[in-house]
Amino acid sequence: MLAFTAVGSVAFVAFAGVARPLYAPAPALAEIERLIELSGFGLSQVSVTGYRYTLDSDIFDAIGFEHARTMLGFDARAAQDRIERLPWVERASIERVLPDRLEVRISERSPAAVWRRGDRNFLIDQSGRVLAAVPREAMPSLPRVAGEGAAGEAARLHALLARHPAFMARVDVAERVGKRRWMLRLADGGTVQLPAHGQAEAIARALRVAAAWGPGAVEIDIRVPERTLVRAPVGAKQG
Repeated sequence: MLAFTAVGSVAFVAFAGVARPLYAPAPALAEIERLIELSGFGLSQVSVTGYRYTLDSDIFDAIGFEHARTMLGFDARAAQDRIERLPWVERASIERVLPDRLEVRISERSPAAVWRRGDRNFLIDQSGRVLAAVPREAMPSLPRVAGEGAAGEAARLHALLARHPAFMARVDVAERVGKRRWMLRLADGGTVQLPAHGQAEAIARALRVAAAWGPGAVEIDIRVPERTLVRAPVGAKQG
């Protein structure tokens, strides 16, 4: 309330005897802002908390702090929208603290996987949103996915694989094929070809087949219901 009272008073003084609306001329608004600034309500401080991955420069550019001299001239909603368009940012809030400070609080997204697309690698979150380009070896504890369409479907696949932690630990890369199904490349050199539909049942069937063959570079193809194809290296024996 104090901010609005102060701004309102300055506006009245600036426009005394002038038959124009407050919002009309840019020069008049500039004069109002100058008077507000002189009265101690200029913007001179901003604090930002809650971020780790977003660059300082990107946040301050999005705030647009250097273009607003006072509380009157600062558009908090527009600044919030710009901040929330930054790749890592999930939510942002901006609070005016009288007489001259802004407090910005940021909540960032969490990386969920590394997506290989062509010869580039990107961190993605649970929704498949691209967060940042990274080296191939970045964050080795995160799952790896590859191929067109893989980012948007990765969370669904990982939810299915999470039911089988030991098997999930064997998956080196989950590769999206034709934007409709997955091929799982295993750390031991084996592969599992999943169908486009009924993936939960297919994974359970692949686990039974893998258990029967034991460790080794076995290729398991379960794209066709009720039929499983197994290709094993020469000399490999079923357990």
